[in-house]
Amino acid sequence: MIVEDHSAFAQALELILGQVEGAEVVLARTLEEGRALIRGGEPFDVAVLDLTLPDGEGTDLIAELRQHRPETPVAVLSARKDVEEAASKARADAAISRDAPLPDIISSLRHLAE
Repeated sequence: MIVEDHSAFAQALELILGQVEGAEVVLARTLEEGRALIRGGEPFDVAVLDLTLPDGEGTDLIAELRQHRPETPVAVLSARKDVEEAASKARADAAISRDAPLPDIISSLRHLAE
């Protein structure tokens, strides 16, 4: 599950992750869309949350993920400089800078999903 409002980046991430064998990517652009996916029946190998969304902070979804899908690892992926601090404070499993090279981002997400 990817919750990201930056259209081009979300589509690139969706395309690349969708090429991983057996991967099915679901995309949400807002907190509300993310909440709907969490409440749905599909399991997630990993949840990728942007920090800044049109209707709030992506980290607001972490408590709901922990409640409904406690086995799902959560990565916070953002261009904000405080991504590590925000992810740690929200108890995410990983913080990834959007400035990191794309192969590093993919590698980090694959590691979390294992």
